[in-house]
Amino acid sequence: MRSRLHLTTVLGPLAGSPGVQPPPNDAYPVADPATAEAVSAGMVRALRSGHPTEVVARWRAAVEAAEPGLRRWVLDPLDRAVPRSSGDSPLVLGSRAARQVDPTTCGSAVLALLAAAGDPLVAWGLATANDPSARFDALQLAVKQTTNRHACGVLPWPHALGTPPWAAARHARFADVVYSSRPVDDARPAGRRVIVAALAAAARGVPVPLYTGGDLRTGWSTAIPRHVVLLTATDGDRCTIYEPSGGRLHHVPAAGLVDPGESVRAALGWPRVCWALLPAGRRGRRAGGSTLTGR
Repeated sequence: MRSRLHLTTVLGPLAGSPGVQPPPNDAYPVADPATAEAVSAGMVRALRSGHPTEVVARWRAAVEAAEPGLRRWVLDPLDRAVPRSSGDSPLVLGSRAARQVDPTTCGSAVLALLAAAGDPLVAWGLATANDPSARFDALQLAVKQTTNRHACGVLPWPHALGTPPWAAARHARFADVVYSSRPVDDARPAGRRVIVAALAAAARGVPVPLYTGGDLRTGWSTAIPRHVVLLTATDGDRCTIYEPSGGRLHHVPAAGLVDPGESVRAALGWPRVCWALLPAGRRGRRAGGSTLTGR
């Protein structure tokens, strides 16, 4: 039993309930980017992100006139419209895969793509830059500066340690969805309920950042959150995970998140999920601002 100990074994009992989920009628559907339904869904996300109606109208005209590749990325930056049953595929932005810019920015890459998926104007700004890949790199560094600046009250979080989950939750955005930080101990029912809630949110179209790590079998340094990935979609008994170090989408069994195994090791980067940022309602129902726009 001792060999399985990880940080969330201690913190798990403090996590409480999995958090308030957006009600079912607040789903964020994903449609084929070539269709009018995808543009309409993008407009809903843009308006819920807080953009004025006239700005969203100009965005609509621009995206409807865009060439197919640009339109596809702006409306579906996480490539969720094409169902896949297994394997992995690159998530391309600009000239290369959408990878984290350095070993400490996995969380920043995840937060940046989460924002782009929820706000098509953020996606448009990335995709139409002179060098989208360089813009994505710069955005990651900006996000990291913002999230870590006051992560410990008035004190900053050490940049070498990445982004702590509570700071990521404070600044995470997907349209008007706000997030809460929840430790996950997969040996306890409460921890498993957090993962089930994450899968349910992804099935409604709301991606969920997941922190992953190990346990004492691989040393004390691994018994803490070590990496961040993004649960982008759930379809039946399969789910899709964006892994930022390789810039790839992995299509794996959803059960592998609840009962960790080799089937999800490559997708998570580590053996298990140890923290999750769960949807906690919509902006206006809970205080919160936007990292990427300053609102």
